Amino acid sequence: MAAPNIPAAKRAGLPVDLERLGAEGDAWLSPEDRYALKTWGVCTQEQPGVFMIRVRNPGGALPTPQARGLARISRSFGPDWLHLTTRQNFELHWVEATRVPALLDAVSGIGMTTRSGCGHTLRNVMCSEDAGSNLDEPFDCLPDARAVSDAIVARSAELNCVLPSRINVAFGGSPRCRTDARLNDAGFVSVLRDGEPGYELWAGGSLGKAPFLAVKVADFVVRADVVAAAEALVEVFVDHGDLDKPAKGRMKFVVERLGEAAFRAAWDQAFAAARDRPHEPPVAIEVLPEADRVAILAHVPPGGWSAGVRPQRTPGLATLTVDIPLGDTNGSELELLCDLADRHGDSALNLSRDQNVVLRSVAVTAVTTVRDALRARGLFLAGEAHTASVRACTGSAVCALGITTAPDAGKALLSSAALGRNSALRVHVSGCPNSCAQHQAGDIGLAGSKVRIGGATRDGYHLYLGADIGAGRVGEVVGRVATEDVPAAVEAVVGIWEAMRHEGEGLGPAVARIGHDAFAGHLESVMAGRWATGPEPELAAVGVPAPVAVARVSDLAPGAVTTVDAGGTPVALANVDGTFCAVADACPHAGASLGDGTLRGASLECPHHGGTFDVRTGAALAGPTDEAVRCLPVTVTEGAVQVDATLPPAPAGNYAPS
Repeated sequence: MAAPNIPAAKRAGLPVDLERLGAEGDAWLSPEDRYALKTWGVCTQEQPGVFMIRVRNPGGALPTPQARGLARISRSFGPDWLHLTTRQNFELHWVEATRVPALLDAVSGIGMTTRSGCGHTLRNVMCSEDAGSNLDEPFDCLPDARAVSDAIVARSAELNCVLPSRINVAFGGSPRCRTDARLNDAGFVSVLRDGEPGYELWAGGSLGKAPFLAVKVADFVVRADVVAAAEALVEVFVDHGDLDKPAKGRMKFVVERLGEAAFRAAWDQAFAAARDRPHEPPVAIEVLPEADRVAILAHVPPGGWSAGVRPQRTPGLATLTVDIPLGDTNGSELELLCDLADRHGDSALNLSRDQNVVLRSVAVTAVTTVRDALRARGLFLAGEAHTASVRACTGSAVCALGITTAPDAGKALLSSAALGRNSALRVHVSGCPNSCAQHQAGDIGLAGSKVRIGGATRDGYHLYLGADIGAGRVGEVVGRVATEDVPAAVEAVVGIWEAMRHEGEGLGPAVARIGHDAFAGHLESVMAGRWATGPEPELAAVGVPAPVAVARVSDLAPGAVTTVDAGGTPVALANVDGTFCAVADACPHAGASLGDGTLRGASLECPHHGGTFDVRTGAALAGPTDEAVRCLPVTVTEGAVQVDATLPPAPAGNYAPS
């Protein structure tokens, strides 16, 4: 499927014709039409004729009446599969194109929306699932998270046409929330100043192919100004972002380009103007006193406190985390959770960033009753069935950007003995480099890619280690492994760490102390031929003789492209109207073979995600990356096409047969 021209789609106003979609299906949709639908949370799946629908859940807290409504919708419009995302959304997959309008109406009917669920929009605003109840949270930030979401999503028709890229926002006040703030475009960290509730404001964080940790923009924003603070960030982003280069569109690139001081100055100016505009007053909240931990912990539930049963600020109440493996559930399970929340909790389901469901305000005396009800339906509290902590995106089975089936890799790790004996380790599995599962923030991160191991190209993963966000470090690639060897690689990582760690030393700090290269060397020894150290190289150019005859002129007709071997280096060779061009046979986005792509003029389309490159210059033309592919010098001598894989990128224009 061809990649959309996103800037052109925005300038056209992102029109959608839901009536026609419902009447005719999706065969008529252009790539730009499909992008416009994404801004309504309607996302193309890998399979034709069906869509994934993403339902917003601002702040992650969902009243049980709405959750029951989602359960009914799940059964009515698809295979009764609800996916809980790492941004606290709900996703419904395999929705037939002709039924999309009716589903959107049904979602609206239960007081929810899909608006701005995907694309370059304000994505779901996250909030700590423990806001207001955690022993470390100074106050409940959920009302403010919802206020920011409501205010900006209400401007979707205007903003979605001018935002350079998506905006991820997170709220929270626990130590983990402080970490999350550095991974989001905007992070609001709950703090008290002389007893007054407010927020530290961080901006510019994100992961993906160019990870960047957020910088602090403001030490303290009062609650009354939180919407204005978010609006000011949006204004700076629109004014200084690059609408025409989506792959360089994230807020981190604005921070990087302006510099921290200039970015703060721009925000200060926009914030002053935003504060002068009228805003709704914030919802009244209670500033919580310092938790009386002795009194709280004295009320011990049956089985004790654990990862799945945690104390709340109110003595005698507990927060229960229900394990939803890899975030996959269904309508019946959702209704069971609603029943338990209504009978024993606060009549709400709180989605966690780990793709689980949290039940709050459960009496410690009722924990056994809830536990038994869950087990009767095959569900468990966190840590009681799967001690491994694994999160994963939906992967290539349904996602049009996916390279590997991340859930399959995740499932293979749930029963890992090494992870079981180290339940605090977090494994994040993304099906592509885009980091929907935040693989660079996990103790062990896996990102789907095409990988070359032992001379063969196959589906596999880059393995990331060394993350310690609090210390300002994201995970880095130590090597790559085939999909079938992921469990063995994870076992090896944990085994090496166990053997070499200092007392009390986490995996990230241990890798930093030992060194990535040294740790990778140990892995290479343990994996014995099933491992390749380092990231997938664009070209293995070392030692390649120059130039190398790769084909005869007669082998490749005009308009054709193929993969050739330049002395052990795979190269995509294209015939552009009689002129031969060569580029590295690896898409910069995913590592896919460009030789398997489609050539239209001088534009080469990646077979996986439709990204296009000019084979004469290597420039990215459209798609999920604006990173160029490397061009190689080509000569034609006595009917032989020769490629030099050792020289710098070649200029365009003089490769025609003489």
